[in-house]
Amino acid sequence: MLAAGESEHQTIEGSLERVVFHNPETGWTVLRVVTEQADLTTAVGAMISPSDGERLRLTGNWEEHPRYGRQFRFYEYQLLRPTTIEGIKKYLSSDLVNGIGPKLAEALVAKFGEETLDILDNYPNRLQEVDGIGPKRAGALIEAWQQHRDIHEVMMFLHQHGLGAALATRIYTHYGPQAIEVLEANPYRLASEISGVGFATADKIARSVGLAEDDPQRLQAALLHTLAQATEAGHFYLPQDDLLHQATRLLGMTQQRLEVALNSLVESQQVIIEREFRASEGPSVYLPHMMSAEQEVADRLAALAVASVEKKPTIKQLDQWLQRREAFGELPVTDEQKNALAAALGSRLCLITGGPGTGKTTIIRLLADACEALGRRVALAAPTGRAAKRLEQLTGRPASTIHRLLVYDPRRGSFRYGEAEPLPVDTLIIDEASMVDVLLARDMLRALSDSSQLVLIGDADQLPSVGPGNMLRDLVESEAVATCQLTTIHRQRQGSLLVRNAHRINNGQHPYLPTPADWKREDCVFLEEEDPEAAADKVIHTTTVSLPKLEFSPAQIQVITPLHRGPLGVQALNAALQQRLNPATAARTQMQRGNITFRCGDRVLQTVNNYDKSVYNGDIGEIAAIDTERRTFTVAFEQGEVSYDFGELDQLELAYALTIHKSQGSEYPAVVIVIHSSHYVMLQRNLLYTALTRAEQMVCIIGNRRGIYKAISTTPERQRYTHLANRLAKQLTDQNT
Repeated sequence: MLAAGESEHQTIEGSLERVVFHNPETGWTVLRVVTEQADLTTAVGAMISPSDGERLRLTGNWEEHPRYGRQFRFYEYQLLRPTTIEGIKKYLSSDLVNGIGPKLAEALVAKFGEETLDILDNYPNRLQEVDGIGPKRAGALIEAWQQHRDIHEVMMFLHQHGLGAALATRIYTHYGPQAIEVLEANPYRLASEISGVGFATADKIARSVGLAEDDPQRLQAALLHTLAQATEAGHFYLPQDDLLHQATRLLGMTQQRLEVALNSLVESQQVIIEREFRASEGPSVYLPHMMSAEQEVADRLAALAVASVEKKPTIKQLDQWLQRREAFGELPVTDEQKNALAAALGSRLCLITGGPGTGKTTIIRLLADACEALGRRVALAAPTGRAAKRLEQLTGRPASTIHRLLVYDPRRGSFRYGEAEPLPVDTLIIDEASMVDVLLARDMLRALSDSSQLVLIGDADQLPSVGPGNMLRDLVESEAVATCQLTTIHRQRQGSLLVRNAHRINNGQHPYLPTPADWKREDCVFLEEEDPEAAADKVIHTTTVSLPKLEFSPAQIQVITPLHRGPLGVQALNAALQQRLNPATAARTQMQRGNITFRCGDRVLQTVNNYDKSVYNGDIGEIAAIDTERRTFTVAFEQGEVSYDFGELDQLELAYALTIHKSQGSEYPAVVIVIHSSHYVMLQRNLLYTALTRAEQMVCIIGNRRGIYKAISTTPERQRYTHLANRLAKQLTDQNT
């Protein structure tokens, strides 16, 4: 909070008395600074390598911290050389330069006085005039002093080009003293190599260092950026015409110039053009690593699809085993289930698909038991932590995420299990396989031994994976892999309105949605509301009042919605739910990222894979502790507590409400689904179907009928740009000719 009469941005100068805290990764720093205006001031902000004795010019504003009182938060800083003998002595005594400690600093200042820093800068050979400094030691000191100057030269350069201290810190940490050279040669490298830097930021820097609007680097960077954005949207490539059109809109440049830039990228092998598939679509433009991954997955799947299984059971042996199970009280299996079981046991690669209530979990239990009876080692895995935990609960067997099954080794920067060390598993069963993206599938396939089986179980009608590709649907459409589709809704789910509605929606039929007036305690209810603001109020009331009355705790309830923004988007709903479920109190520590507040007790979602911390995209936890002084916090996940610093807050989001895409692979006892015509652009049948199938026991749909009808009547015109099905079919055709 600004004091009366203070401007929003101010500048203070002073001598750095003491570094209270410094995080070298993020640059976050807490300083005690002696200024002319105050004896001792606390200043906080991002800085590289602060050292006692440095003279600083800080730009920022004053604020009142609830715990630490008045402090100066700076956004920019400039180093000013100390001018007094005492200041120089303290500056050099503070471990600023490797090899200069208090005794040597005293000797240097005694010899050169106020000229000491000028000697170090411009006449370093004179260091040998000081007793005890010979040629070897002088050389080491000169090198250390030059490194110190390089760091701050880079920082000043970055500040001059409009980069904040936190971003400048990340750039220097990544490139070191070569940062200026990199920026002047090709600033667009930042967009692909530095987290938090997009094309717009790199383009701004490029223009500030003098690159012309039609510079080939700029045009090529725009094309590469467009392809990278397509990958983030789930595509493996873009048709050439689409790529050129999107890059043209990004730059306002003629398509002809971009065609020249694309040819240059092809010549330098920064992109690859594929012309073999979908001729009507035109050439397909890939980033090299994406084409390599798609081809590798196709090769490995094709090899599995044609490989034989040793000692597979006969139908007679399978019947006898099932009869023995029934004799011990197990439920009898249907012919559909038995056929799926036989296919899975007799194939190196098998797909089992089906909608809700069709017995996919029963098949997993049967398959795991049968494999053990045959002496096969079995592993169960799923793409997300919640899906793995649910799989474990339903099967009574250990299950893990695919990432944890493969075991990431931070020393090698790769998974432990792979081609060199295959998984010690004979049969790998993957549940919720629709969520497995092709890049993760590649790592999973690499980890299979020469005799391992892979069974993929999921619902191909759900939304595709968050990551690139649409593997499960591609495998089904390729017709090249043994596939069993479960269609029978089993007795224990036949009475479920939730299950019946999911199947009706998937078939393009309108569901039966009782309103509160005619609700007879079914597991599905519709709360109609045309006004988005009023609908948001109903979401909050249903989550915090109505469902708890039905004995669902807040931890068992998940709100899901199509979009991030708007009154019915994730951001607004999270803020409102946080205020009701975890409001601010004097005892509840909190921290800030932009306009989002995080508090102890908040439910949060991990949004990126962090292999060093063994937490992955989709993991949900609760903030257990916040240390505002050290700028660190702890999140309790199902697998244990994980520590972060404040600079890593961008890896987390509040999770009281999630997008429907982010809820994939997880099921919750009760789900509140927002479907409203104001989300028009996002509404599709597979989105509503996926949302409904996230609920285990109860679903409340809040919105309007126009939104529901729009979703049911809209099927995606284009799933994703991927040639996996084509590559797989071609591989198998080539093998058979």
